[in-house]
Amino acid sequence: MNYKIATIEDDLLIAEDIRSKLEGLGHVVLGNARNYDEGISLAETTRPELIIADILLEGSKDGIETIAKIYEFHKCPVIYLSANSESTMVKRAMQTHPAAFLIKPFKLSEFAINIDLAIQNFTREVDFDQANPRITDSVFLPDQNTFVRVKKKDILYVKADGSYVEVVTEKKSYHLASNLKNFHRQFQEPNFIRVSRTYLINSDYVSRINGNMIYLEIAGKEIPLIFSKDKRQEILDRFQVLKTK
Repeated sequence: MNYKIATIEDDLLIAEDIRSKLEGLGHVVLGNARNYDEGISLAETTRPELIIADILLEGSKDGIETIAKIYEFHKCPVIYLSANSESTMVKRAMQTHPAAFLIKPFKLSEFAINIDLAIQNFTREVDFDQANPRITDSVFLPDQNTFVRVKKKDILYVKADGSYVEVVTEKKSYHLASNLKNFHRQFQEPNFIRVSRTYLINSDYVSRINGNMIYLEIAGKEIPLIFSKDKRQEILDRFQVLKTK
């Protein structure tokens, strides 16, 4: 099978080598991006069937962050390339559920096999999801000896509380025996933003951002929450911010 593939690689010599290999295998290369912004633009305009992305890119955002952003508007299988097998990086990459992770240098034969497997496995998952659609507007949260259905849009924020998390709605709060990282891993929703180690918030309720404070407006009242300073730009990037200068 031949596929339409986009590559994200900041080393142009390597990008050209990958393009040559892919075209030699009969695939169509839609283009190459060197950084986060180019990667987003390329995915938006071409809607590839597969993305091959290097993890280390030029600029402040890497390939993992690029793929996470692309997944907000376009889902397709991803193969990561890296010269580094450091465990922390691999764990971060795995959070975006890649189809494969190849360490440079790689053999052409394993490259070809992983492309076919990535597409086939992804197609099977899509077919299964379509045949067995999951209810996605709600979650069932444990509450004493039962499970209570809670609309995701009604969740204001989730707060880490030691070995528990507190899921806060306007009417009630639920305490779950889980940490925030584990909760967020299962609760992948584009409207929710992890603003610190303590808070996961529903962006629909954000009324304003001031310094390192973010305010949620509920029933006419504002709830101030502190976010990590290193998260400021990431948070602002989730909103359309108009600049005066």
